[in-house]
Amino acid sequence: MSNNTEMMRYVPTTCPYCGVGCGLNLVVNNGKVVGVEPYKRTPVNEGKLCPKGISCWEFVHSPDR
Repeated sequence: MSNNTEMMRYVPTTCPYCGVGCGLNLVVNNGKVVGVEPYKRTPVNEGKLCPKGISCWEFVHSPDR
C-alpha cells in the first residue's frame, strides 16, 4: 500500500431522500464515496435502509451534477 492511499472509512450522516431521517454511513475510500451502509445504532431505522437509501451515494459522482 502506498503512502498516499487512504484507508477505507465510514462517515456517519443522514439519508437525504425523505423526512424520516434514517442514519447511514457513507463508505469512503481514497477520498471518494464508494458505498453506503446503514447506521446500526440509530433508533430511527434500526440498522435498515430502503432502496432509495441504499442507492443514495450514487448521485454524488453523477455526471449530471
